[in-house]
Amino acid sequence: MKTHDLLKSGLLMLALLLLTISGCQKEPNDLQVVKQDHNGGALLPSGGGGTINCSSTIINGAYVAGVVLTSSNSIIVSVTVTSTGDYTIYTNTVNGYSFSASGTFTATGKQNVTLPGSGTPVATGINAFTLTFGTSTCNFSMVVVSGTPIYMTTCGTSYVYYEVANQKTLRVWLDRNLGATRVAQSSIDYLAYGSLYQWGRLSDNHQCITWTGSYSGTPVNGTTSTKSSKDVPGNSKFIITLTNPFDWRVPQNNNLWQGVSGINNPCPPGYRIPTNAEFIAEIATWSSRNAAGAFASQLKWVMAGYRDFPDGALYDNGNCGGYWSSTIANTSKAMILWIDPSGSCTVDDFRAAAYTVRPIKN
Repeated sequence: MKTHDLLKSGLLMLALLLLTISGCQKEPNDLQVVKQDHNGGALLPSGGGGTINCSSTIINGAYVAGVVLTSSNSIIVSVTVTSTGDYTIYTNTVNGYSFSASGTFTATGKQNVTLPGSGTPVATGINAFTLTFGTSTCNFSMVVVSGTPIYMTTCGTSYVYYEVANQKTLRVWLDRNLGATRVAQSSIDYLAYGSLYQWGRLSDNHQCITWTGSYSGTPVNGTTSTKSSKDVPGNSKFIITLTNPFDWRVPQNNNLWQGVSGINNPCPPGYRIPTNAEFIAEIATWSSRNAAGAFASQLKWVMAGYRDFPDGALYDNGNCGGYWSSTIANTSKAMILWIDPSGSCTVDDFRAAAYTVRPIKN
């Protein structure tokens, strides 16, 4: 009887154990966890999603070493939104500053987002940023310039220049023409015209012009028909010519103005005459390939006209303009950046002609 009771008790305990194990098991397909909101509905992801593209990033404001960023400093990035909701887009911190923005996407599709900048750039140079939006990243670069004034004395006047960057080409230039008293306020701002140089000559005062209006000016020094056989003519006169190769120096010297250490480089230390390729790259960043687009750029190009080699007179001031490059052409000419109201391009001209000069940082 006792053995029978024990057996009965053991079978009962085994049955209870099997029932407990059975109650705790679920089929693999039943292992689902659904988070519920307060109304009993399932919560869905709330963050906006999509991809970012840095190839068309617009950089606003000036970036100067040691100068804290303000509301004018921002970037505009292109975002392709695939799901609506809250977002945060940000960059890493580089050289002491960064960009970020948060908000809510209410529609899908391609959109532009402005990211304000914060911080203070520490040093000059090119900075490479990584932009992040969720799992999407891309990279872009920008330039920080120096805020230190650059002084030069020519034509009996002390001029001050500052650096300015084209954030699309990542090149640094002087903010005005050599011999200009200020950054241009318009494309025909005569106070921004500056000096007119014969190609390859140093700053020996042949380039000096007294501007009295957008369409008027007077060369400070006179002319001579005596050509120079040396790199330094030894006088301040504009050298006119009516004979081939139409150069102030005979024989010609193709080594003038070549690079930052080039012969007769008229630019401040560390700067040089730009190449034709650098002008072509500059034109490609303008909003329009004409005088309006040239002035709208960060470099504020102007139409100072030119001084012609047959007579040394001024022509087309306020109607068009040219900037010398260091690039020689057709064995006897040199290339210029040409700007007028209807178009802009690079063309060649004889080296005895005189045009404006805009230095680029080496």
